[in-house]
Amino acid sequence: MIELLFLAAVAALVGWLVNRKRRQRSAAVAAGEAAGVPCMLKWSAHGSRWRAGRLLIGAGPPVWKASWGGRELALPTDLRRTGTRAPSTREGMSINPGSRILEYASSGGMVLIAVMPDELDLVGKALESA
Repeated sequence: MIELLFLAAVAALVGWLVNRKRRQRSAAVAAGEAAGVPCMLKWSAHGSRWRAGRLLIGAGPPVWKASWGGRELALPTDLRRTGTRAPSTREGMSINPGSRILEYASSGGMVLIAVMPDELDLVGKALESA
């Protein structure tokens, strides 16, 4: 019984911290500051795998920074949004199945960005205004 209470307390703490971080990112972007939104990127010009990282938005053109290796990729300037969808069953094995995928077309090929539903509007508006 004590274990269940401990796990419930830990889950509540983690939920509060995640929500707090999301609110901080939204406030930073609204204030015109740079913020890093966690996401997964799949860009046909750079391979066929989903890569974890952060989308740096808010100040200047959007840049994707890899979680491992510190590699930064400037996203194409001619992004055109073609749709939003839920991940397929196969994609759900490599990305969070609760995320949503923003589909963009560009001269460099298709760009897919998987973000959590809470940050879908934030990322969509940032990429449209860039």
